[in-house]
Amino acid sequence: MYTILACVASVLFGACESSIPRVPAQGELAGRYISTTVDSMAARYYLEHYLRGENADSEMHRQIDKFHAQLQKGQIDRDTIAHIANSMSPDLATLIFADYLSSLESNARMQANFSEELAEILRPQWSFFLDDAQSREYVILFAPGWLYLSDPTTGADFLKQREILDRMGIQTGLIETAESGSVEHNAEIIAAEIMLRGTEKEKLILVSASKSGAEVAFALGAYLTSAQTTHVHAWVNVGGVIQGTQLADTAMDWPQWWGLYLYFWWKEWDVSGLASMTTNIRRASYAYIHIPDNILVVNYMAVPLSGDISDGVKSRYELLRPYGPNDGLTLLVDQIIPGSVTVLELGLDHFFRDSVIEWKTVALFRTVVKSLASQQGAMH
Repeated sequence: MYTILACVASVLFGACESSIPRVPAQGELAGRYISTTVDSMAARYYLEHYLRGENADSEMHRQIDKFHAQLQKGQIDRDTIAHIANSMSPDLATLIFADYLSSLESNARMQANFSEELAEILRPQWSFFLDDAQSREYVILFAPGWLYLSDPTTGADFLKQREILDRMGIQTGLIETAESGSVEHNAEIIAAEIMLRGTEKEKLILVSASKSGAEVAFALGAYLTSAQTTHVHAWVNVGGVIQGTQLADTAMDWPQWWGLYLYFWWKEWDVSGLASMTTNIRRASYAYIHIPDNILVVNYMAVPLSGDISDGVKSRYELLRPYGPNDGLTLLVDQIIPGSVTVLELGLDHFFRDSVIEWKTVALFRTVVKSLASQQGAMH
């Protein structure tokens, strides 16, 4: 039994790791300087030469051009990205994917606005208090991530972010979902909370993290109608496991399943939460989800290269590498909501461990509010 539980623990929490090539590389992508290690010379070439327009290897340059052409045709799906990863390297696929996303006009504009807000906030003389009434009109409603009560060290409860926003005079709320409940069950809780807030005439900005991304997507796109979400102005999807994860697939397979069941029984967790995150369940449900057009959806995505992965995530990251670029818990391409805009956080993994991550939350909030104001101005 110990062997099976150890296997389950390695899948769920990261207990072992294999060897990935470590090739030093540096360069600039999406306005961000990168200095790390990558898994191949192809990834290094892309970062140090291709992005600068330097054709230092005609054959490699031609191959990368071909991959870019595939994305430009709109084939931004998991199969295309996985093909790049498996035929060249996962880090090359990650860089190409990030470059493609950052080149889209709406994403570039949102990324630039976010960077400006963050630079302003990090100035020594910046004040906690907002001087614009517009920001105070909104209530930020947080949908917490998996096991947010059992393990507050993950930040899945958004406690630090809520404290900072409260000090700034911004109204916040935490939706009390079942921490290990299924996506469908928690989506019902979230939908009910959204309906309740609607009767109070609140202007909502929803924020989800990891597993709760799938829950918010299901609440907005399946349980509620457009008429029931008119007071929801934006949804910030932070590292959303929208279409499930192959890690859950592995954990739920035999013989891991019975060991996992015992482990969850011992921890007093509901195994249905993990079971609902398998890719076959999530992708099947995602096929008929439609987020109302009136909601601005912003994906806040961690984009790590192999040299950026933190110790606690490495084994999970490596298990996902055959499927393509990932953040250590889910595929990057599966985090994107159709019709949304994306802000990239290069160099971080799924847990967004950063000394200024709380301030980045504030910067993202201010960016979203200004984007909403710009949209409203364009309508008048």
